[in-house]
Amino acid sequence: MSLYSKYRPQNFANLVGQEHIRITLLNEIQRELVTHAYLFTGPRGTGKTSSARLIAKSLNCEKLSKLGEPCDACDMCLRIRDGSLIDVLEIDAASNRGIDEIRELKEKINYAPTHAKNKVYIIDEVHMLTKEAFNALLKTLEEPPTSVYFILCTTEAHKIPETIISRCQRFDFKRIDPKVIMTRLSFIAQSEKIEVEDLAIELIARHVEGGLRDAIGLFEQLSTSGKLEAAHVKSHLGITGHDTIESLIALLKTGALNESLTMINQVYNEGYDLNAFVRELMECLRQNLLNSIEKATGETYTYLTMIERIDEARDMLKTTIIPQLPLEIAAIKICTPGITSPHPQTAPTQQAAQTMAQGAPPAPAPAPKATPSAAPAKAVKASATVAAAPAPKASAPSAEAELKSTAASTKAESETVEKLTTEFTKIDGAIKDHWQRILDHVDPPSLRRSLGQGAIQEETESALILVFRARFHMEKVNTTESLVKIESAIKHLFDKSLSISCELSLAPASPSHEADSSTAPTKNPAPSIETTPDDLAAKAMEMFGDLNF
Repeated sequence: MSLYSKYRPQNFANLVGQEHIRITLLNEIQRELVTHAYLFTGPRGTGKTSSARLIAKSLNCEKLSKLGEPCDACDMCLRIRDGSLIDVLEIDAASNRGIDEIRELKEKINYAPTHAKNKVYIIDEVHMLTKEAFNALLKTLEEPPTSVYFILCTTEAHKIPETIISRCQRFDFKRIDPKVIMTRLSFIAQSEKIEVEDLAIELIARHVEGGLRDAIGLFEQLSTSGKLEAAHVKSHLGITGHDTIESLIALLKTGALNESLTMINQVYNEGYDLNAFVRELMECLRQNLLNSIEKATGETYTYLTMIERIDEARDMLKTTIIPQLPLEIAAIKICTPGITSPHPQTAPTQQAAQTMAQGAPPAPAPAPKATPSAAPAKAVKASATVAAAPAPKASAPSAEAELKSTAASTKAESETVEKLTTEFTKIDGAIKDHWQRILDHVDPPSLRRSLGQGAIQEETESALILVFRARFHMEKVNTTESLVKIESAIKHLFDKSLSISCELSLAPASPSHEADSSTAPTKNPAPSIETTPDDLAAKAMEMFGDLNF
């Protein structure tokens, strides 16, 4: 017999971790107010089915105590305990989920109990029943025979129709506190004469996330040698030591990126479970966050940012093909808070502006190629794009052509300097300088990603104009709900009330093409921002290749 079955609660006194339910049920039994239909819902391994069996015992016990406790010694209690009493039936709804099974059940409940005083039907995982089966059960739950009781158990109450829930008395079982689990495991270890380390029991209690049945099963699996050591538990569960977690947090706080990446890869190469590692890391960061708030250490924002980044990594772990990559990305973002996603339109411009601000000359324009008249694209509104010099016509190389080309390049450079200076004078402010902080404070992540694809075109005392190259990202940001979130983030961080507007940066044909459009079709039209799904698919294939999973 497994330890879980051996130490399953046989009376309400042994039902641990659900004090609110235990007291209510005992009062109902003591006062003979047991209802004909119960709904027990909650996480797995928290005592739902055990409580259902205890109710069945109390309803049929031959020597029920005055407090409502079954004696666990009479014939009825013993037969319910070993599952041989046909008047107490446990039904697995996952394998008996159809309307035919429910109809057969309805026929049987009309017969009087064979041996016991009352018939009890315990339907486990009741949410697996079909819609038709639920409908067939409705009338029976509402008006069952006098001696028939139903107890429905489920881990997913949201899948049960409201019409069923309204006919039942509902009890929500909560996750069992790790300290309660540790106490129960210590009792089992003492009863079974198993040597255990306190840390080993603590690791098991934290790992099972409130499920006592899982804790007892794991305890039995790891204690087959007659003793239980913390090192064995860590090895089995893939748990790193607390020192490793604290060391990584310290490295991330100081911005030691190389050392952080080395430690992450070391954890992975040593075979630890990264999901368990992230869970421990999140728990430790949470405790540090709460301590920083309580003691006012000034590190609240640091821990909050780290938790957000690690939580993003936790979501990526579910789908990544490189296990350690999400944690590496999180470490990079934490250690380099100013890093942003490169924007095709704005990044080169910003780099050029920074270069000019330092007094360095701008990079020379690339040498023009001999191509058919292909004019460069220009933005509809003022944006961070640089107007290129018109391509010269194909001709034989000569000194005169070379001089013209040099003059055109010099003119283009002058226009570039003038335009960049004008544009960056407009947006020289706190918003631009701290754009990443705004992105960090915007939720959900989908809005954050779309906002990150935009660029600041103009900033005034009361308004902020954003420009986007992709219509999808602009439409995602340019909704009332999204704009309110962004404006709230700016208000929170900079105490500024700005009105945000979004514009789409298009790329129409140049004037030279417009002049020729009446006489001849354009051979090389300027690229448009909007692309068809086929174009997007082609670009994806070009970038990533043909991925076969």
